[in-house]
Amino acid sequence: MMLRLSGRVAVWLALLGMAALLSGGGGASANGSVRLVVIDETAGPYLLRVGVLPATPTVGPLHLSILLLEAEGGAVVEDATVKVAISGPGVPGATEAANSPQNPELYEGNLWLDALGEWAVTLEIDSPRGAATHAFGIRAAADGGFNLMWVIAGAAALLVAGSLGWSQWQRRRRVGG
Repeated sequence: MMLRLSGRVAVWLALLGMAALLSGGGGASANGSVRLVVIDETAGPYLLRVGVLPATPTVGPLHLSILLLEAEGGAVVEDATVKVAISGPGVPGATEAANSPQNPELYEGNLWLDALGEWAVTLEIDSPRGAATHAFGIRAAADGGFNLMWVIAGAAALLVAGSLGWSQWQRRRRVGG
């Protein structure tokens, strides 16, 4: 089966590939890729899920999203105070993760990692259900890690270049022979 692309289709594919390359960069966004670092772990009366953005932490901002459920029953906890502290190879930091009326099940906060290496994160949770503490580690790497968007964009660019080359070769063959 031969793939033929018109000039317009090839241009659109090239533009989509470029857009994918540009949008796949390391910038954090509200709809970015969050990686879960704590999955269904119990701390006192709470069941926790914690995600970080960027998915592979590096030096710079670190966004935490904390889903807080009752350990028994799984009901969402919307009335807690969640304090987050971080310590490691650089300057320690702390913040209070807050939820919002638009998203009451998620407590979110931002920290700053100023050095590469292993960091210890501690959550202190308090609500009418009781108090609990949970600690876990994260690693700040030198780069953002593997990004599938670069692979997809590269494959699209190769497809466009190969299709254009094939089309030109076929055209020359018809004209010359």
